[in-house]
Amino acid sequence: MHLKRYTLAAALLIALIGTYVYQMVTTAEYSLDILGIHVNLPIAVWVVVPMVILYLASLFHMMYYGFKAYMRKKRVTKDIEKLADALFWDILKAPRKHNYIDKRVKPIGAALDYGCDDFTKIDKKAVHEQIRDAIDIITAIKHGEVLDLSKYKLDKSNPYVVQNGLNMLAHEPERAEEVLRRVPYYDPKVIAKAVRIFVEKASDQEIERYLEFMDKEVLMHLIDTLEKRDEKNKVSLATIEKIMSRLDMNACDYMVLSRKLVKYYTPHELLAFFEKLHARDEKAFKGYVFTLVEFEMLDKANELLQDTQRGEYLDFKAYLDLRKAGKHYPIDLLLQQC
Repeated sequence: MHLKRYTLAAALLIALIGTYVYQMVTTAEYSLDILGIHVNLPIAVWVVVPMVILYLASLFHMMYYGFKAYMRKKRVTKDIEKLADALFWDILKAPRKHNYIDKRVKPIGAALDYGCDDFTKIDKKAVHEQIRDAIDIITAIKHGEVLDLSKYKLDKSNPYVVQNGLNMLAHEPERAEEVLRRVPYYDPKVIAKAVRIFVEKASDQEIERYLEFMDKEVLMHLIDTLEKRDEKNKVSLATIEKIMSRLDMNACDYMVLSRKLVKYYTPHELLAFFEKLHARDEKAFKGYVFTLVEFEMLDKANELLQDTQRGEYLDFKAYLDLRKAGKHYPIDLLLQQC
């Protein structure tokens, strides 16, 4: 507050004005009775007396409010230290309560003292308005509501933005394709969910449009949901083949695929499909033989296995030997290795 500078400037001004009046205006004196006391002073002194009183009053004013500002600053400093301590314990997932003094800090600390994971116990009336808005947003999203978060410009990977996107797909599954068309605006988790929802009802042409989003999990999910479709809307094996052509399938994948597809396609369709896959990828051999066994075409399966090396495909060879011996074990035994 520079009280020393103010005092020096005030004293200089008072001295200059008193000197000017005494030297340049008048040297006369003026008498005044104050509380029964007769006071006789030069007029120059009577001129500077109000200035001295004003100086003392202003000095007291500045000192009083300066002291108040100092105490307020001290309270805020202590409360900031408490906020830092509250954040420390919140990071450690062990929130602790603190006694905040400053009325501006208290509404903020009231929320932080409960931790940033669970706001159910917070008295929202006691917290800062902006924090209260944030709590309302988080609570709504956790309860499955869909909010417009665009005005907050949050990153697409923000957990609440991600959950909001998943909520949107849960409420409006028809918007799944919209997500696939606007991939840069969504987190991979939302895109993955959208793909799974999309393939459940998409036509062959629609699936082919978004082949880049298809992976093994999506492929298997597509096949698992074929039972929800009628014959007219059934996905063709040609489309399934296009999806597989982009994937790194192993022998087990082909076997599992055969086990799932056998419920939805005719033996003729499925055998032609696996024969084509085998011609393109040697790893599809087990899937092809598995399909033959599924349709009880054991002779054809044995014929194919006879052309393999002696130490290859021992599991299938052993299974077929058991079938020849009249022992009917479930074909799922061949999937145990997967």
